[in-house]
Amino acid sequence: MALVSEFLGQLTLSYGGEEEPKFPTVVPARDFDPGRDATRIDTAIKTKGVDEQTVIDILTRRSTEQRREIAFEYERIAKKDLSVALKGALSGPLEALLLGLMKSTAQYDASELKASMKGLGTDEETLIEMVCSRNNEELLEIKRVYREMFKKELDKEVAGDTSGDFAKLLLALVQTKRDEPSNCLYEAGVQRKGTDVATWISIMSQRSSYSPYDMKESIRKEVKGDLEKSFLTLVECFENRQLYFANRLNEAMKSKGAREKVVTRIMVSRCEIDLMKIRSEFRKTHKRTLYQTIAEHTKGDYQKALLSLCGGDD
Repeated sequence: MALVSEFLGQLTLSYGGEEEPKFPTVVPARDFDPGRDATRIDTAIKTKGVDEQTVIDILTRRSTEQRREIAFEYERIAKKDLSVALKGALSGPLEALLLGLMKSTAQYDASELKASMKGLGTDEETLIEMVCSRNNEELLEIKRVYREMFKKELDKEVAGDTSGDFAKLLLALVQTKRDEPSNCLYEAGVQRKGTDVATWISIMSQRSSYSPYDMKESIRKEVKGDLEKSFLTLVECFENRQLYFANRLNEAMKSKGAREKVVTRIMVSRCEIDLMKIRSEFRKTHKRTLYQTIAEHTKGDYQKALLSLCGGDD
């Protein structure tokens, strides 16, 4: 475990120290009136066939704090929980997206992590994305909220659902051991074939002069499977976290039958953090805008909600 931490120490030096600036697409609405919004949502839900557009317009253009106030007013007016009402009135990916917005970012991340480890078989891809792309500060808050929501410790759940070096790496991350100092462990030598993972991690941790390309090449040669995906995600997020999310969105929307879960998760979890920057990385890398890509690869009310969270075309 110490060797895993050493690798993370070098890789994430600038990744989770001082607070990162925010680049949200969803900001608090001006002239906000929670009572008015709650009444409009109540009417929209009671309308025959449900007025989804009104619900989308309100919930995707309010901050988490404002949505919380709307939920409080809604319960006072309608005498029922807003999330329960939305669940009853909506379905499919739109339901998942709007219910996600009713949680704080940390609550949403905690719920997604719980869902990835629920039932038979673990959703390793979601686990890797969630754990490897969040910084220390975010993970500390997710752990606190996870304990509050599920009365269980996140690291124990991760340990119970994964195994081997992959488990060691995820645990080192979840326990926020990303910035421990490295010891001098050069003797193993970089050229050696058949490097065992622990030794390889220690070597990587010492070579902070590696370019991300060299690092990725070494990862691909030395490790495989979920561990490889995890290391590559870490390097990509260390290099440029917003570009990592932009690439994930592009890949998810262009895959056969747009992978709505991935798209929803990134749009919901990043809209109040750095989605504006993800948008700009998307345009630079993929030569078209995120807005255009959403418009082309999604449809219906779900598309309208995503476009609203996107916050405009570039």
